[in-house]
Parts: sequence; C-alpha cells; structure tokens
Amino acid sequence: MEEPKVKKQKIVKEEQESPSLDADDETLSAPPLQRTDAGEAFFEISPKRRCSVRKWKNKIYVDIREVYEKEGKVLPGKKGISLSLEQYETIRSLVTNGSIDQEIESLNS
Repeated sequence: MEEPKVKKQKIVKEEQESPSLDADDETLSAPPLQRTDAGEAFFEISPKRRCSVRKWKNKIYVDIREVYEKEGKVLPGKKGISLSLEQYETIRSLVTNGSIDQEIESLNS
C-alpha cells in the first residue's frame, strides 16, 4: 500500500531591505514620512508593508498593513492590523522599556 503524498507548502520570499544604522551603530534610522497621491501619510516598513496613522469614526488608529500593486497604484491589502491608540501606547511602552528586546534576546540565546 502506497503512502499518501504530502503537499509541500509554497514559501514566498519577500525581499527586505536591511535597516540602516545611525553613526552610533545602536539606533536604527526611522523611515521618512511619505504621502500617497490622495495625501494620506505613511511610513514604509518594507517594500510590501506600511504603517499609517488614520482617523476613523473620530478615533485614531495605527494601521500596519501589507500593500499590493494594481494598475500602477499601491493599495492596502486585507492582511494587517489596526491598533487603537490605547493598544499602540501599550506596544510603544513595551518597546521603550526594553521588554520586547529582552524577550528577543532570551530567544536568541
């Protein structure tokens, strides 16, 4: 009896630019603020991901989303997350107090 064949998962590699370091070699330089043709502000995290700050129904959200190109225009995709201001502030505090870096370091050792 022949065993069923297992399908291999297709892996799509995404090219990512290496973050540039400042002169002190410890601080990453932040990506510049950019604007879409419609005037919406965003920061490019990688060629296929953007971070933007939006106001929707009188509330502010930090949106991290994949983007795709269609007919020469870069559009937001379905994959992503919109963080409320409170959620963003929680993540920001975890970054600034070093908690996330400590956990990354513990996983690297």
